Amino acid sequence: MTEITFTVPGQDGEFTADYDELTSYRTNKQFAMSGKNPSGMFEAFERVFAGHDEEYMDRLGGSVEATGVLMQAAFEAAKAKNSSASSVTSKVIAAK
Repeated sequence: MTEITFTVPGQDGEFTADYDELTSYRTNKQFAMSGKNPSGMFEAFERVFAGHDEEYMDRLGGSVEATGVLMQAAFEAAKAKNSSASSVTSKVIAAK
């Protein structure tokens, strides 16, 4: 598990997600197929937030719409992590 920490605009405190789950094919497939299998989406959501999904949803007001806000913030954090990792890789390659 590679933990990423992020904030949600307008909310106090930090949230964490599992970067590996957030970026995995299996997890994203479950999200994409949520129209056919809604329970799979919630299983994926639970994995991404390492079992803290209900706590996080309560912090965000408990509405289903808040799942999109939380996921967007998590994806932004993953994107930032990926960008910084790419920068480090580029520097290592350039140094060789």
